[in-house]
Amino acid sequence: MRSRLIGFTLALTTLAPLTATAQNAQTRSGFWFNVGLGYGSLGCQDCTSREGGLSGQLSLGGTLSRHVYLGVGTSGWTKSEDGVTLSVGALTALVRVYPSSTGGFFLTGGLGVGRVDLSIDGLGTGGESGTAALLGIGYDFRVGRNVSLTPYWNGFAVSHDVGDANVGQLGLSVTVH
Repeated sequence: MRSRLIGFTLALTTLAPLTATAQNAQTRSGFWFNVGLGYGSLGCQDCTSREGGLSGQLSLGGTLSRHVYLGVGTSGWTKSEDGVTLSVGALTALVRVYPSSTGGFFLTGGLGVGRVDLSIDGLGTGGESGTAALLGIGYDFRVGRNVSLTPYWNGFAVSHDVGDANVGQLGLSVTVH
């Protein structure tokens, strides 16, 4: 009896997400909003290693078609250690393309402006601004009629007069369609 109960519980656990996905088909129209957090890895052209830190993103816009979202987004990375804080951020015009009108997989691209800031306790803050570019991928797992949990990977880079910075982000976001 106990093994049947365990088997039944496992079957429900496995089939419930499939049923929820079928009930919440991929529909895309109107305004959309996305916010997420995760891990980011920072590097630069002349760096000998990468630094890990907190990373996140926020974007919003409108639906052009069942395949294309247009919008604006910000992506950021930060790390504080021993009174020193390094932050990298980008603000970009975005296009998100869904190759399938019924699937959740998407590609993201964007161009805009970015900034690298360094703050040292007791000494002050300095930074450089420049151009930014973003490329990413993700997948919308519908959990409601207009809500998805969206794992994503973004790579964004900032180039300025003094140098450059690049960040790889891996995170989980919530998307409202």
